[in-house]
This record gives sequence, C-alpha cells and structure tokens, in this order.
Amino acid sequence: MSAREIGLALALAACAPPAFGGELRGAVTYAGPEPRLAPRPVTKDHEACGQDQPDESLLVTGGRLANVVVQVKGAPASPAALVLAQDRCRYRPHVLAAPVGSTLVLENGDPVLHNVHGYRGRATAFNLAMPRQGQRSPPRKLDRPGPVRVACDVHGWMAAWVLVSEGPAAVTGKDGSFAIRGLPAGTWTVTAWHERLGERTAQVTVPAQGAATASFRFE
Repeated sequence: MSAREIGLALALAACAPPAFGGELRGAVTYAGPEPRLAPRPVTKDHEACGQDQPDESLLVTGGRLANVVVQVKGAPASPAALVLAQDRCRYRPHVLAAPVGSTLVLENGDPVLHNVHGYRGRATAFNLAMPRQGQRSPPRKLDRPGPVRVACDVHGWMAAWVLVSEGPAAVTGKDGSFAIRGLPAGTWTVTAWHERLGERTAQVTVPAQGAATASFRFE
C-alpha cells in the first residue's frame, strides 16, 4: 500500500462513526390459540399469480410472533438501501424496517402490471405503475418516521408494510427472535410494532459491551 493510500485509509477511519459494542436481543411471543389464517384468493392473472396467496398479517409458530419491528428509539442508526420486490403477485418481504433517511427501491419480478401504492394513514406516500417485468423504480427516500402500508391497485390481496424507524431496528423471524447490534451504552426506549396488534414499549439498559435482553408479548 502506498503512502497516499495509507493516508486516505487513516482519514476515512477518522471520519467513521464510533463503533459501539452493545447489543439488544430477545423474542416476541403471542398469547392465545395459534391463529390459522385462510389464504387470500387470487381473482385475476392466475398464470402469474397462482390460485391463492398466504395471509401474512398474523404469523405465529409455537407461540412466537413473526414480522414484528423492534426499534431502539433515538439510538444512532445508519440509513439503508432497501428493496421491496413483487414476486408471483406477492410483496417480499412482507415487513421491512428502515431507519429514517433510508431509500426504498420497488422491483417488479412479474410479467403483469402492478401499481404500487404506499399510504401513510389515508394519505398517499407514493403511487407508481410498474407494467414491465424486471422494472426497478428510482430510490425513494424515507424521511418521515412511522408505518407505510403498501398495496397494489391492480391486485387487492397484495400487502406489505415499511416501518420507518427512529433508530436501529430489526424484524422478527418465524421464531419471534430479534437482535440489534452496535448500540451505545445507556437506557433506551424500545418499541415492538405489529401491523394488526399495535405497539408495546419497554425501557432497556444496554451495556457498553455484551448484550441486554428484552421480551414483548402480544395477545
């Protein structure tokens, strides 16, 4: 490595944000009988979309709740570049977590027209026709915190959510678990948000090194 390259590397390291060593991990549970949601019927474009699509609005496995966004409010978070894909007339993933300032690209993997319509409450956040397979939208900046509901004006069963967070965040998997790394030490407000079940809040103290735990229960 040349002297110039070494100097550039040192300059970039000096400008980089501090590396934090704390971690928050835990799980989200669901109390009550495990729900069995009926598939959503497909009403058109069956060759591309199939006969039905799963209802992902309440996924519980062994008492653990998937698709919950857990965020550490106010902690430093780097914006992310995210993609919401349309695949066989289904949004993938069903839930995205995006710190404020992140960008979102929409992608059509289907040989049919989709019209991606994002809502903040009742107000339109974005509205884009995507008629071509392989089409990708320009990146859209997510600069306001809160949930964005994503629908398709052509295929009424399609649904997704983008939770624009006020800090680092993670989405629970099928086992209900989550982990958020690189947190500074301190006591933070942590929220767990679910599209149908609302929000839970806890105060959690994160150490400078090592992990803190948090658990949330919905019913």
